[in-house]
Amino acid sequence: MKNRLITLCLIGSVSMAFMACGQQKSDIVEETPPVATEETVEDEQVLDIPVEEADAEENTAEEADYSVFTDKSADEVEKYAKEIKDAALAEDWDKIGDMIAYPIGSKEEGTLCENKEDFIEYATNVGFDQSYYDSLEEWSQEDLWANYQGAMLDNGMIWFSDVYVDDTNCELKIISFWGLHN
Repeated sequence: MKNRLITLCLIGSVSMAFMACGQQKSDIVEETPPVATEETVEDEQVLDIPVEEADAEENTAEEADYSVFTDKSADEVEKYAKEIKDAALAEDWDKIGDMIAYPIGSKEEGTLCENKEDFIEYATNVGFDQSYYDSLEEWSQEDLWANYQGAMLDNGMIWFSDVYVDDTNCELKIISFWGLHN
């Protein structure tokens, strides 16, 4: 009898969990963007938005993709990502060194770089595997992806984010670069 009661409680709990996790299609609220038109439909109000304003609203929506980690515009974020890619492929360690939030790397792994000079020495003497260059060369700007932690290039091989450079100012800085993590 005790086993039956436990089994019945277990089945009830699992059933409740499935019902709580399920979502009816009618429960989903879909937002439809306003249509740029000059017509009105009987019993419906259609927004009269000039095409230029509608395009501007689309651009604003695209910029919101990066708002999870920065207040910088999409153009600034994408320009920064391109600068990282170009400098890394050119092995411009001086430029990459200026873009990094220090310290980066690991003391335990012998990769710790406390400042720009340490990074340049590491990049010049130890270097990076050719596969990193090959992969970054294939990476496309359209694949730039972001979440609350920052934006990533090349499937997470390089990450950058807003970092406080002093008490009040944030700048985009590299927080992870080809195996060196902040």
